[in-house]
Amino acid sequence: MMRLLVICALAAAACTTTYDYDPTTLGDPGAARAPRGKTSSQFVRDVYADLLGRTPTTFDFTLSVNGTNQFTLPLDEQAQLVAVLDGLGDGLPMRNLLANGLLHSTEVTMPDKGSVADPKAYIRQQFERLLGREPNVYELQVFADAWTRDPAVGPRTIVRAIVGSRAYQSQ
Repeated sequence: MMRLLVICALAAAACTTTYDYDPTTLGDPGAARAPRGKTSSQFVRDVYADLLGRTPTTFDFTLSVNGTNQFTLPLDEQAQLVAVLDGLGDGLPMRNLLANGLLHSTEVTMPDKGSVADPKAYIRQQFERLLGREPNVYELQVFADAWTRDPAVGPRTIVRAIVGSRAYQSQ
């Protein structure tokens, strides 16, 4: 017990230096901008532009039987997808399914995992293309670790994760 009191007394006597720090602030305290999610219409247009390189289109679907037109339906990709997304209470899971479906469509060309020489460079490129910024150190390391550890993680998985992220959803 005596030894403990001596150690405490020595520590108290040796630690006489104190530091004072000025208060800090982060951001603009008067700013009212909080991240806000994209509307369904914005998301559909953005994901089409980012993944397919085009806007949603309108076209006619014609059913022909033995060379005779039975009926024609006008189809508007954006209107139909927005109606589905808006009709759900929580459209986020459907947004992720839409992105996954587009990534696996024949319109999207993605490199094979084996053809990507530098995974970290590919990940950086996708962050810059889809989010308009570099990945931070943590993001880059997590994506790169998943790439090397899991054979199922490749270019499509990286893009799908970024498109499904909160950062992409609220740009």
